[in-house]
Amino acid sequence: MFKKPKARSLMVAFSLLSVLILLLSACGGTPTSTAPGNTTTNVTKGGTWIDDLFEEPDSLIPNGSQETFSDMVDQAIWAPLFYGDTQGHIQAGIATEVPTVANGDISSDSKTWKFKLRPNLVWSDGQPLNADDVDYTWKLWTNKLDPAHKFTPAFTTGFNLITGADVVIDKLSFTLHLSRVFSPFVSMWTDYLTALMPKHHFSAMTPDKILGSTDNLNPSVTSGPFMMYESKLGDHYTVVKNPKYYQSGFPYLDKVIFRIVANQDTILKDLQSGTIDSSWFLDVTKTPAYQRLKDYKLTANPAPANFEAFYFNFKNPILGKDRAVRQAIAMSIDHQALIDTARRGQATALCTDHSKAFAPGYQADAPCPKLDPTGAASLLDQAGWKMGSDGYRHKGSQTLDFQYSTTARNLWRADDELIIQNSLKTLGIKITIQNYPGGTFFGPILNGGKFDIAEFEDAFTYDPDDSSLFACDQIPPNGGNYGAYCNPQLDKLFAQEQATTDTAARQQVFNQIHQIYLTDFPMVVLYGPPDIAMVKNGTQNYAPGPMGAQETVNIWQWACQNGKCPA
Repeated sequence: MFKKPKARSLMVAFSLLSVLILLLSACGGTPTSTAPGNTTTNVTKGGTWIDDLFEEPDSLIPNGSQETFSDMVDQAIWAPLFYGDTQGHIQAGIATEVPTVANGDISSDSKTWKFKLRPNLVWSDGQPLNADDVDYTWKLWTNKLDPAHKFTPAFTTGFNLITGADVVIDKLSFTLHLSRVFSPFVSMWTDYLTALMPKHHFSAMTPDKILGSTDNLNPSVTSGPFMMYESKLGDHYTVVKNPKYYQSGFPYLDKVIFRIVANQDTILKDLQSGTIDSSWFLDVTKTPAYQRLKDYKLTANPAPANFEAFYFNFKNPILGKDRAVRQAIAMSIDHQALIDTARRGQATALCTDHSKAFAPGYQADAPCPKLDPTGAASLLDQAGWKMGSDGYRHKGSQTLDFQYSTTARNLWRADDELIIQNSLKTLGIKITIQNYPGGTFFGPILNGGKFDIAEFEDAFTYDPDDSSLFACDQIPPNGGNYGAYCNPQLDKLFAQEQATTDTAARQQVFNQIHQIYLTDFPMVVLYGPPDIAMVKNGTQNYAPGPMGAQETVNIWQWACQNGKCPA
């Protein structure tokens, strides 16, 4: 997304390796498996790893951004309570264990959750990291610290259910009380995006000043395997080993340099010249060129949770009120053309937001809209939208004329747009393409509702709960419901699936949710795309994950042979 605003989510993944092999083999290559068993423990420490980032981060503060390339750096500098491994399974991070009913950390009614911290944790400046920081963090994100000076979180799902907290006297554990059952609650605290924030540092600022401070892109107090060394907007972000990191012996590397590049052509040139060690979220149109590089290998996670979709802005007076228009657009999308042409075959057919990575979640018999331009035209005719002499449809003073936006400098998305633009022109709908840099698109454009139709990639992390997409209480600035779609029936289903722990029963609720998506059309899912990466021979343990901060999911394990990175 580019990927993702990422919704927070607990994944039960099963392998799509055979599918992905077929996809990449079509272009002459085979992906590298990224199972944790492939990591190497017999390594020599040291070295500087260079990684190309396709876009500029817009915030490096936990819960300050959902933009993907912010996440890449965040995973390096923040230590979360729980983290997802390269197979998408939740592991204990700075917490000692993952809460369950069986270990007594979740109450029988599932409304009380106890988290236990490892002893002797410290921030990068040596100050204690403890339960006081947890208490500060959730109150900051829910604006309970200073309601007059609000922090703007990337999302609030789950945190907005917290009614109170208890911190024990030794500050090594804390208990959070929820207003209702919320089964994905652990996943809300998983990975970099919701890592704890240092109370002793940020409490000196009013909450509304944090994202505008110098810490936004150059955090001075962190907790992860690395800490910020140099932050140069538009050029690079350098992180160095954090000697106070809680995992003894990690990270293996001394330094990682995240270089900001102008475009995907620059990444290819850097690969051809051998000046970088890795790069992820690569342009699939260049796959043959990548595969000709003898010093690198092509890799992708075998169980991607991603989906590419476009979203309607319900503040638009036509798109928000006329379901027939949304449905007609959905019926005019040639998904196979998008997969074959834009993605060069490197995508799978998908019409809901749950890929096969999710069980529950994925619905094999989902009632996907069929490509039917004739039926779409008839639907618009019946709704009063008549074709004019200009080749576009009108009703009174209104015209079916919309702006379509996504991230700039992305070649396969540009192909998506042209295919969709041509299909809708035939239907009598005018589409004007207006794209933006990633930070702008995922910032003021989406958060400000300054779009008609917006395309991006998303994925849920560790749980199929998708309420962050369309729940009424997730409309910005409270979350990522960028199109401001609000459906009370859908909200009831979200609450039901969140309170359901039985897998089969929860799947039935997701099927009902999908039914709304595929009849009311707040979005149109285009396909399921794997994200490919290149890594240089001579590196070790590079294993992009299926969700979350995919490329850097295990960055503390990255290593280079003989302690010297080949780039």
